[in-house]
Amino acid sequence: MPAVHDDLASVPGAVPLLNSTGMRSVVTVPLKVEGRLTGSLGVAAESAGRYSNEEALRLQFAADRIALAVESARLGELERLRRGSLSFLVEASDLLAGTLDRDQTLALMAQMTVPTLATWCAVYTIADQSSDPYLSYVLHEDEERIDGLKALLSKVPPPDPVLTPGARVWAAPGRAAQQAALLTSRRELGLGSSQPVSSGIDTTLATAAAVGGETVVLPLVARNRVIGMLTLGKPSDDHFRQEILELAEDLSRRAALALDNARLYSERVANSQALQRSLLPPELPEVPGVEVEVIYRAAGEGNEVGGDFYDLFPIRDGAYGFAIGDVCGTGPQAAAVTGLARHALRLLAREGFGGPAVLERLNAAILDEGARSRFLTLLYGELWPQENGGALLKVVCAGHPLPLRLHRDGTVEPAAEPQPLLGVMDELELFEQEVTLDPGDVLLCVTDGVTERREGSRMLGDEGLAEVLAGCKGLTAGAVAARVLRAVERFAAEPASDDMAILAMRVPGPFPL
Repeated sequence: MPAVHDDLASVPGAVPLLNSTGMRSVVTVPLKVEGRLTGSLGVAAESAGRYSNEEALRLQFAADRIALAVESARLGELERLRRGSLSFLVEASDLLAGTLDRDQTLALMAQMTVPTLATWCAVYTIADQSSDPYLSYVLHEDEERIDGLKALLSKVPPPDPVLTPGARVWAAPGRAAQQAALLTSRRELGLGSSQPVSSGIDTTLATAAAVGGETVVLPLVARNRVIGMLTLGKPSDDHFRQEILELAEDLSRRAALALDNARLYSERVANSQALQRSLLPPELPEVPGVEVEVIYRAAGEGNEVGGDFYDLFPIRDGAYGFAIGDVCGTGPQAAAVTGLARHALRLLAREGFGGPAVLERLNAAILDEGARSRFLTLLYGELWPQENGGALLKVVCAGHPLPLRLHRDGTVEPAAEPQPLLGVMDELELFEQEVTLDPGDVLLCVTDGVTERREGSRMLGDEGLAEVLAGCKGLTAGAVAARVLRAVERFAAEPASDDMAILAMRVPGPFPL
């Protein structure tokens, strides 16, 4: 209700705001909107008894209109803040959803909070339930203070990971900064007049000022587990508004899920890469008197192994097995069959089976996979380096692009005949063919990712590959494989969509004709 004080001198402290102002009389009226008190309005005079009840009623009449205007402005400001918060959160969600890289997610979290929500930010991460929080990222709106802030926080025990949502005050950084500044000041003041004063106190005091205000910690909770903490700070004597803390809490929920998704993605990529590497052959052996070069490219982002595979391994003294194959399809499903094929080839060859028997047994193993079985084209051979400088090969080409032999004089011819591919028929009748490489000869084996390279309706094909190989006269095995790869890459502008393997073997010899 309106209140009139004729003489404040007779009622000391009735209106604390007017203490020591010299005001004697005052009238106050409430600001109300729909029966809800939103504030008060008062006028004062230096003389006593200045206001009457009639003037109080007139002031109330004006206050009712002022209250409506103030409430309308307040609601407008709330709506503006609400829209700004929604826009901020939408943009933050889009940015966080746009990456699955853990380090980039951490950087985005910090950059979205500084300086929009806080002066500085620190992100702690927790690898697992048994690990302590780790300081992963620090950002300050003044880049020159980041190193000092990081050094300070590294010396402070991290906040406790608490599952309870909401922001909680964390006083440890402020206390640590004050103690560091105090110790530095004492050391500086204890110096003699002839000793130079270092700039250490300036840095320490600047860091103390940076974290001297309010510091709050918000848990990063994803899938009912605390995976880290988001720490926000203000400079000296500054505090967070409630709407800022609510906005930060919304951001922390989105950021926690994005960070956990990045973690899961990184783990899956690491597991996939480890499994894929296990499917690749170990380091290729040195074959006496024969140069060997392999180039392998798996199609698809993140794939190290696909449907194409190769291998070169010792079978027994003086004999080596080699293989290059192509499983129908690409990606992990095809890679699983490549692993089966490569290990089966090694095992069967070292058991003393010849080429046809090895492939027939591999064919049975592929068919035993049932619904998971896939067609497989395979070139398998055995290599015997000869004392006279040449090499004897026995090869079986089961549905695979034919190997090409480059003679020392530059002529190119197929080095085998086509036979049925694997994984289709139960009964196969395969045969092996002998090939003798003379000094200076090259045997080139590729998968169809090379021969079926396309540019519109054009295809490199067997003839195009033979033409490329004919221009490799006198080159080493490594140079031959590299030239074939360049020819494939230059044949079309688009990146290759199929796996590709190139195996080149050359018997060193005299200079070319």
